[in-house]
Amino acid sequence: MRVLIAEEDPALASFVRKGLEAEHYAVDVSPDGEQVRSLATELAYDLLILDLNLARVDGVTILRHLRTRKPSMPILVLTSRNRVEDRVNASIWAPTITWANHFPTPSFRHESALYCGVATFRQHRWSR
Repeated sequence: MRVLIAEEDPALASFVRKGLEAEHYAVDVSPDGEQVRSLATELAYDLLILDLNLARVDGVTILRHLRTRKPSMPILVLTSRNRVEDRVNASIWAPTITWANHFPTPSFRHESALYCGVATFRQHRWSR
């Protein structure tokens, strides 16, 4: 199974990557929104873990793009944004499919990010 982590924080990306690789997942990481959009569109990922704050192309733009091209792709949104309008805007593009939405609070711990990612991934894999 293959996961793409789109995260601008190298420490968080590394932590989540190591945890997923320990569970035997193939993991790619990119902090660049343009590269993430291209990779997610062109390659077959089982899960995208998406930060909304990325360089060059933001996460909401990536969500819009993928929802028109890969509407069933599971996406876990991790963000430090705490404004209601940011979360509502993102949730419009990651609709109410239970495995496609999780918005940890700005104070989330790294362990919770890893747990949410793995749990989301497993739930999606088992529901196929």
